[in-house]
Amino acid sequence: MHRKLSMLLAAVAVLMVGAVPASADPRGFVEVELPVGYFYGTFGESPNTLLFAGGTAEEFCLDNPEDPFAAEPGVGTHRISERESGATVIKANSKGQPIHLYRFDGEAPDLLFATCDALFDGDASTNPLEPFASGVGNLKVRISVLPDGTVDVFNSINGKASATDGAEWKVRAWADLIVVDGMPVGDPPDFVFFEMHQIKG
Repeated sequence: MHRKLSMLLAAVAVLMVGAVPASADPRGFVEVELPVGYFYGTFGESPNTLLFAGGTAEEFCLDNPEDPFAAEPGVGTHRISERESGATVIKANSKGQPIHLYRFDGEAPDLLFATCDALFDGDASTNPLEPFASGVGNLKVRISVLPDGTVDVFNSINGKASATDGAEWKVRAWADLIVVDGMPVGDPPDFVFFEMHQIKG
């Protein structure tokens, strides 16, 4: 997650340097399209339930074969603003983001690397794991880059996903963390949360 965040912040830095007052919205922000790619899931279950937002695990691999962990196959509108405190704030409220659910004996990064192995091993008999349900969700992002370099990160997805047999689930996932010196404070189970409820089928 820290590498993905670093890439986003680098893009934001370039945008803010190039943003002149005439290009800014009168309300005090710059609106730009930025790539999207998030994943969430349970921990310690067998199998875990994993949620990918912005694309399938396969699309993460195709977007960035060398480092699927940092891939962002989707796109969403973000608003970037500078606060009087010196903080840079990035926000997004992007509806209609594709979401995909998987069951896998491992965590999201494990599924990514297994998917990439299956895609690029040159063996036509090995196929990536397919999601058991897909749908769309509302993605919310809030990233505050403080003057001391500390980064306060929140992102969430709320949506519904359906299986081919008509079963349907309501899902909610979010991450809420602090990043210091490019590294998240705590372990993923401390700041990544996932809820799923079957509503049909």
